Amino acid sequence: MTIRALETSEVLRRADEIAGIYQRAFGYSDERRDHFRDTRLAYLPLYDGALTFGAFDGETLVGFVYGFDYQSDHWWPQQVGPALVNAGHADWTVDTFELNELEILPGHQGQGLGTALMRELLGRTPHRHTLLSTTADPADRAKVLYRRLGFVDLVPGFRYAGITEPANIMGRRRAG
Repeated sequence: MTIRALETSEVLRRADEIAGIYQRAFGYSDERRDHFRDTRLAYLPLYDGALTFGAFDGETLVGFVYGFDYQSDHWWPQQVGPALVNAGHADWTVDTFELNELEILPGHQGQGLGTALMRELLGRTPHRHTLLSTTADPADRAKVLYRRLGFVDLVPGFRYAGITEPANIMGRRRAG
């Protein structure tokens, strides 16, 4: 297994492959896969500071992680920013990287690829803070990974507009 950076142009060329990993990791429908590909991946060039890393088994992409600068005028910061401020965490929105997705194909999970991808990404971002959203499920395996890497709960039980399931907003401060 190898981990390497993916330029945005490669992400766009591999959009179907990456969206397929997203779909299989969550068991999502074709419609949700296509929406992810056609919006979130297609818009990646519009985000400042985008970083993407892929996990490869030989030549086969089996996982990815990506994110970008936290930009207050974009959708996610507009959703979570007020909740962070209300919870007393306004400083977490300054000098911040937004971790958007970390997905590993089910057959490759539990082999340390998520940790390797996260370490690579966290080692390359110059930001003081990293924010992410995950499920509110206390048994969520991703949450265990994030906590092991130094993430803490900032806004547990967060509710996105129009979504019934609660989320958990987590953050990590760079040491030093």
